[in-house]
Amino acid sequence: MKIRHAVAAGLVVTTMSGCATVTYGDKSAEATLRELQPVPGRVSLYVCREKAAFVGAGNRTTAIVDNKPIGTLKPNNFAHVVVEPGPHSVYIEHNPGGKSGVLNLDTRADEVPIIWVGMTGHGWGVLTVDQFKSRSEAESCVRQAQYAIPTD
Repeated sequence: MKIRHAVAAGLVVTTMSGCATVTYGDKSAEATLRELQPVPGRVSLYVCREKAAFVGAGNRTTAIVDNKPIGTLKPNNFAHVVVEPGPHSVYIEHNPGGKSGVLNLDTRADEVPIIWVGMTGHGWGVLTVDQFKSRSEAESCVRQAQYAIPTD
């Protein structure tokens, strides 16, 4: 029995050692952003990290768009940026860890793309940035998540 408790305690310490601070945006801005409205003539780009199981839940990722951080995310967080139409690159930096691959987008005016970020395999896999499986899944992620901004 003592061995089980020691193993369980070790897993908790290992998992939580990656915990990091996330800074949340203004609640009124969050409510407005959850409406997912286009910005006339521009691109309203969201990056959303879905809820996660216990594994990896304490780790944070920083969403990077065009080499600029737009938000530091834990599971169930989203970040947002307004950009000009055209090509854009999106990736994430994992803390602790490294960088994901880069997702290149070609956006149009008045578009509202929502990008998925996180770890595959329910937190055990690869750091990834990708498209959601469906638009409704993407919108649900943003509407259920908290708005996060970059953390220093």
